[in-house]
This record gives sequence, structure tokens and C-alpha cells, in this order.
Amino acid sequence: MNDEIAEKAMRALRGDDPRAARSALARILEQAPDRLDVQHAMAVTELRLGEAESALERLDKAEFQARAQADETAAALMGNLLLTKAAACEDLYDPAGAEACYREVMTHEEGNPRAAQGLAYLLMSWGRGDEGAAVLDRYVQAGLDDPEAIKGNGLYLQSYRKLLVDDVHPRMFLEAHRGGYVEFFDHHARQMEAKGWIAEPARMRRGDDGALVPVIPEDARPYAAVRIDLVDPATGQQGQVGDQPMIVALAGYEPLARAPTLLRWPEGDPPFPTWVSTQCPWDQLPVQVALAEPSAAAAEALDAVVGDWYGAGFHGAFGTPDRGRFHYIGDPESPRGAIITWNVDCGRAEPRAIDDLFRRLTTLHDRVPLRAVLLGRGYVPE
Repeated sequence: MNDEIAEKAMRALRGDDPRAARSALARILEQAPDRLDVQHAMAVTELRLGEAESALERLDKAEFQARAQADETAAALMGNLLLTKAAACEDLYDPAGAEACYREVMTHEEGNPRAAQGLAYLLMSWGRGDEGAAVLDRYVQAGLDDPEAIKGNGLYLQSYRKLLVDDVHPRMFLEAHRGGYVEFFDHHARQMEAKGWIAEPARMRRGDDGALVPVIPEDARPYAAVRIDLVDPATGQQGQVGDQPMIVALAGYEPLARAPTLLRWPEGDPPFPTWVSTQCPWDQLPVQVALAEPSAAAAEALDAVVGDWYGAGFHGAFGTPDRGRFHYIGDPESPRGAIITWNVDCGRAEPRAIDDLFRRLTTLHDRVPLRAVLLGRGYVPE
């Protein structure tokens, strides 16, 4: 009976129905809670459902059980347990934990292509590009994976090395993402404006004195005013330009758009280590800041600076009289230790918004030291 349920669960996973898979796997675990293969499948399912913390807790227990069993079955499954654990660590902003998992797999299974790829791209997204490129080079040279995968990873490696030789400034990736998104936004805005729609209006309400004031979402920061991409003033119907963050490839380095790769901003200005990711979507730009001396007061001061910067962008400081304003900022999150992250929809604001952010952070840095800043996806380097 368990095998039938297990097959049903696997069909659900293959059919992209993780909720059905979880239900089937839970039934098996009620009868056989020590089955490592089912625990692993359940952890994979939880990751698919965005439940990384639960998946990691399950994987830790399964790993402990596998090491205690120390038999052939447990040994055969250990590699998959560790690879899935690495994925959970990455989701939970624990690159060090993920690195340890990948390296253990490679210690016992030299040349394991999944572990090699995972480690290489982790290192690239963590500001350790030379190490990541070396791992990826060994993977390509080993030739132990599907030929198409090897070819794709080889092109990525070539593009990264070309980038270093060409000495491309990280700003180019920000400008490419901004330019691609603005072109896409303008295309849709022109179409809808011809029908009477308005682009970039602020959500407003009447204050107690009758004046119009921005609407702040419930429980959001007081500076987190919102602009709507498009609205029909006749009906109030709203429209959104794109439903996913837009990843844009820089011409000549297209393979680097497939995974976050961190590039160091030239030293000196700003005065703190600064990085830009090859994945820095302008419509949902992660602004990641690591405090050198974390404290509640330091976090509050940093939040005030970012809030003032967002407010300036919201009111058009980085645009023109009729366009180019920030649209949205999420609540600050602290994914790991002293790192604080905001996701900002920069709308059609101009690239000088980044220069202004750096100026503000530089002023803050004089009294609240910053360890590092990262714009885009990836992990703030140590």
C-alpha cells in the first residue's frame, strides 16, 4: 500500500502538484516515519511550497538518522539529502551552510555534477568569483554531466572570464536592467495611455485636514507610499506592468543573466565594499546592507536613510516632471545576522538614483559603519 501511495506522491511532484504530493507522503510517514527516502521526498516538497525552515529541520533529522544507520541504504541517500539541504540553506540565506553541504558531497563523490554546479554558482553569488570559476572549470573539464548542461555552463564560464578581461563596470548591469524594464514599461504605458489610462499615479487619500496624502499600507514603514503602474481614472481599474521581476542580460555577456554573479564596485567611492549582482531587476531591486557594528540604533538609523532615499524617489527626485518615480518599497528584512534588505520597485527612475543612495549611505557610514552593500540578488560577501 505504501508503495502505491509513494508512486502517487511522485506523480504529483512530477506533475507540479506539491500539495497533493505532501498529502500522499504524510500518509506514508504516519505508518513508516523512519523511511529516509520519504523524508527526503517530503523535504523536497516543502521546498517547492516555500517552506524552507520546515524542510531544513526535516533534513537535519534525516541526516542524523542516516549517519546513525551507517548502512548501504543510508549511504546511497546521503548525497541527495545533503544536496537538498544545501538548497534549503540557500533559501534561508545561509551560504556557509550550503557550501559545507556541497563540499561534503564532493568529498565522497568526486566530480558529482550537481554538487559541483551548486557550489560554483553559490560561490559566484557570494562574491567569490575566482573560486566559483575554478570549480566550474573542473566540472566542465570532467565532462560527467549531460552534454547540453556542460555546454551551457561552459558558455557561462567563458562569459565571466571575458567580463573580467574587459573590465566591465558593475554599473553597466544596473543600467541594462533599468533600460530593459523602462523600455518594457513605456511600451505598455503608451498603449494604455491611448485608452485614457494614467501611468505612475500615487495611491492617495484625504487627510484629516482635507489635503491629499499618500496611502501607506497597513503595518508598513511610514515612508512606504505606493504608486500604481497604470490606472483607468474612469473606473479605478489598476494595471501592472509585468508580474515577475525582470532579469535583463547585458549585451555581450548574456549567459551571466542565468544566475546571480557578484561584481565588486571599484574601491574608494563609495568608501565601503560595494557589490552589484548580474541579476539586479530594476522593478524589484534588492538593496542589501550589512552593518559593521549591528545594534537596534544602527538598524534604525539605516532604515531612516533608506526611507528618506525612497521618499525622494517616490516624489520624483530621480525623474522628470511627468515620469520616473519610485513605486514601492517592502519592509526591511534581516535574512542573516547584521544584513538588512529592502526590495524596491524603482519604476522609471533614472540611474542617478543609485548615486544618490551611495551618497546618503556614505554620510551614514561616518557615524554608523557599514561592512558591505550589495545591489541585486545574491549573498553579501563576508
